[in-house]
Amino acid sequence: MTIADEISDSLNEWFDQIEKLDAGKTVRRTSLQIGIHDYARFEYDEGDIRVFSFDDDWGSPEVERKGARATEPLTTEQITEELLPLLREKLSSRIRAYDDSPLLHYRFKIAGKWTTAEGPLNVIVVDYINERKKTELLERMDQYIRNQLNAKEYPTDPLESFFLSNHLLDPGLYPAMDVDQWLRIYDRVMELNKKNKEKLDEHRATFIRALRGWTENEFLPIYFHCSKPEWGLPSYTKKEGIDLSVIDPQQMRLALQTAILIIKHEPNYSRSTGIGLLELLQELGSAEAQRCIGEGSGTFDPADVAYKDERLECSANDIFATVTIHIREESADSYAKALDFICNLLSKGFSRSYQIKLKSKAKQQLPVPGLAKSQTHRFFANALQYRELFPKLEAYAQLAMGEFEWYGDTEGEKNCMPGTYAVFGLGLADKRYFPLVEAYMSLVDQEHQSVQQPFALALIQHYGVDASTLPTVAASLMRCNEGKFAKERARFETAANLQALLALMEPFDTYEAEHLIDMIWGGRKNLETRARKEKDEEVRRLFTALSARMDKRR
Repeated sequence: MTIADEISDSLNEWFDQIEKLDAGKTVRRTSLQIGIHDYARFEYDEGDIRVFSFDDDWGSPEVERKGARATEPLTTEQITEELLPLLREKLSSRIRAYDDSPLLHYRFKIAGKWTTAEGPLNVIVVDYINERKKTELLERMDQYIRNQLNAKEYPTDPLESFFLSNHLLDPGLYPAMDVDQWLRIYDRVMELNKKNKEKLDEHRATFIRALRGWTENEFLPIYFHCSKPEWGLPSYTKKEGIDLSVIDPQQMRLALQTAILIIKHEPNYSRSTGIGLLELLQELGSAEAQRCIGEGSGTFDPADVAYKDERLECSANDIFATVTIHIREESADSYAKALDFICNLLSKGFSRSYQIKLKSKAKQQLPVPGLAKSQTHRFFANALQYRELFPKLEAYAQLAMGEFEWYGDTEGEKNCMPGTYAVFGLGLADKRYFPLVEAYMSLVDQEHQSVQQPFALALIQHYGVDASTLPTVAASLMRCNEGKFAKERARFETAANLQALLALMEPFDTYEAEHLIDMIWGGRKNLETRARKEKDEEVRRLFTALSARMDKRR
């Protein structure tokens, strides 16, 4: 059996496997799917053959065979001149057999990777286009856009957005790029789904994934060499001799929109990807990318990203998520207007994971050790000196708080959620803001933030522990992983506080009760040791009840 036979048999085994799927049922979900599989790849290494359904698949192959090992390493010439023609001949009839089947997409590729005497060789073995399916899919796209998007006012299905966004960016379907049409369709889908935020976010993320895929797989490889590590972001090196004057302006514009949408709408950890794309476009001579890096995306109204009077100057750059504030005159009015500026930005979609670049004579810091000595921290500590600004600071915190969001100038142990400085300052200034502190704590991701631990200690030391403070203290302790609370233990050990603690823990799950006990007494054993040493019968009974509470399951 020849090498071509062995590879062909392996791919036929892969086809046999995918035939077991109910392809008809799958494509009936939406008219925008005309086939399932559009790609297969194999690796051939000295007789070992592995077949995969996806590119960059780090998992196990769907088919794995051990063929006859060649007596000598294959050469590039042997593969291109002898093996490829044989393989194409052997595979073409199997592929054409699916012309009327939904098993294959209108376009189907088989990629091959060989280990040769000269090194690894990657080639496209088959690139088959079913013209009938292609024509039908284009007609279905036309009908969907005309009848479902333009003529109706109903929400659409995220599955439809998946195929719609990818098909519109497929150069095999639409060789002449029409960015205006793509953006019109994107805006229309957003409009139709705006009443359901969860669905809207899903549709938007789907479109952005399609854009990112097009940018990384179609656009950037034309101009850059790409190195993709197994972990981490790919790196790009511009190709020599690129004629920047022939770059398709439509493609450049769409790549720019991709960067802006990633920065504006994707999670904060994707911001570096969007900024990196802008920097690559700048390398390709994009004046618009350069402007975005310097001034922002241009998607905000100019009045929203710049403010100036005789006391204050503010500006914002949504690309880098920075707010620059120059306090010319230290006054409540200056900080009030700066807070209004920030709140307006956040209400219009500016990244919560921003940072403040502050120029101010005041140098206040919150009385909580472990906070970053950042300009963002200093701005809010300065504003907290004016009690008349407390309502504005509370409104800001409620707007800024968000799970898995972080101020842009904090990291590691000093990482903290937007709103942190306002919440901590208000919580230590007045018990009226305890509900705000509790709302904040409910959002804290203690796996990536630890500043709530010194705050919890400051809260205990500032107010003490009694029935009025215990709910907020407990809410804070529940978000701590560790803390130096041993010296404050006695504050909890009055009969009244232990009784209040028991009542507070009544609705807790077992693990929650264990966590709170661990934060205050260092664990159940310590609590029971403390109970044995207690002389007051009532207090000892309450200690025992607290210990038993950890056995109670909801």
